[in-house]
Amino acid sequence: MISKSNVTICILILACLPLSVRAGGFLIYEHNATATGMAGARSALDDDPSALYFSPAAITELEGLQFQLGSTGILPMVSYEAAGPSGRTYTTCTPEGVVGEALVNDGENDVDAKLKGFTPIHLYASYNLPAQGISLGFSLTNPFGLGSYWPGDWDGRFIGTETEIQTFFSNPVIAVDIAKLAGFKDQFKLSLAAGYTFVYGTAHLAKHIDLRAAELLSRGAIQNPSGDMVMDGSATGHGWNLALYAESPNMLSLGFSLRGGFADNASIRMPFSGAATFRFNEAGEAARDLLAGMLVFPDESDAKVTMNLPLHFNTGIAYRGIENLTLALDLYMAFFASYDELGLNFLCTAEGTCPGLADAAEPVEKNWHTSWQVSLGAEYVLFDVLPLRLGYGTVGSPVPAETYDPALPDGQRHMVSFGAGYRGSWWKVDVGYMLALWQDTKDNLVGVGDDLNPEGAANGTYRTQTHILSLSFSAKI
Repeated sequence: MISKSNVTICILILACLPLSVRAGGFLIYEHNATATGMAGARSALDDDPSALYFSPAAITELEGLQFQLGSTGILPMVSYEAAGPSGRTYTTCTPEGVVGEALVNDGENDVDAKLKGFTPIHLYASYNLPAQGISLGFSLTNPFGLGSYWPGDWDGRFIGTETEIQTFFSNPVIAVDIAKLAGFKDQFKLSLAAGYTFVYGTAHLAKHIDLRAAELLSRGAIQNPSGDMVMDGSATGHGWNLALYAESPNMLSLGFSLRGGFADNASIRMPFSGAATFRFNEAGEAARDLLAGMLVFPDESDAKVTMNLPLHFNTGIAYRGIENLTLALDLYMAFFASYDELGLNFLCTAEGTCPGLADAAEPVEKNWHTSWQVSLGAEYVLFDVLPLRLGYGTVGSPVPAETYDPALPDGQRHMVSFGAGYRGSWWKVDVGYMLALWQDTKDNLVGVGDDLNPEGAANGTYRTQTHILSLSFSAKI
């Protein structure tokens, strides 16, 4: 039983890491206010510098030097409705030295996650060289990120309490106006683009460590021992993007953008590294000393984990045959097959200073699949200066039921949005709002320990209501 407990403690530490990837694998589709107001249906439009994200080839249709700067406020409101008592027990020992079974307090306590906002940014700049038939562009966006913050005493505290990840995609591109160079632009517009992506990412995660095995091993002398692990890390990666834009003037337009990297499944490899710190309550310190012969928790250790950001694309078609009205339909897909497993390595195991933690390097299966989003958007321009927008979208979750965890509770999403703007002679300002709703039920063994360290599965229904507000300022020089 002692050996089994030893392995369980190691696995509990490893179980924290999918939190960062769950957040890092969570693709953000809101990259400016016009897109937010149309539920992301912008892949086939060429009237805005945000084309540098949605279809970089369309920047050949932007005159002169243009830029756009803005931010999106994202406020997720997440609640957990417990499934009810699990009936699970674990072997323990009372302070009086009586060995017996105790109920695991898991699946009994409804709770709301802490309110925590996120503010991804967007920066775009494009420059048209009409004589050469090319355009240059640069974008800075945060397409993967978000996180979750749970109370420290909630049912899933041994799965995770805090998770946050940010990624910054710097993307210079060059677009070639094929139609202009070939001499048929008056009849049909056609452009191609390619670019390089440099990615910088940061990750923060925290969880409790279940040490209740020490209650039995100490014959009741130690009661309610626990610890905390916090890891902060960073990583860099490299990728590429390709895009196409085509338009039958004043009728239909088509956009396509593909983004990936150089790792397996054309993903972007992000080798996160940083410091993992361990802290314990008074009983946890006693348990730490008791277990020192077979498992050593360091005060701090360098740690490494690699995550792959998936190959993803977005494509769309827009109808522009009615004056001042645009109707758009978009499809997004992210191929999360690159996220099939995850493993954590502590430097202290290689140094031999934390025996037992080496077991934590055993990868945990995740087996995610493809995520998709379908968006419908409409824009109508009043008086040639006041664009009004509406949108609806739905998103499919890439997370299998057997690996669902509460780091960033996922599920089938439904989104409604609206927005507006004002166009000046050389500038414009836009605002967009979106409400996203989803829920799903966790009913699996993620978070289940053994009969000494029982952990907590936190099975139940997770509901998320997210408010998204985006503001963008654009200028043409």
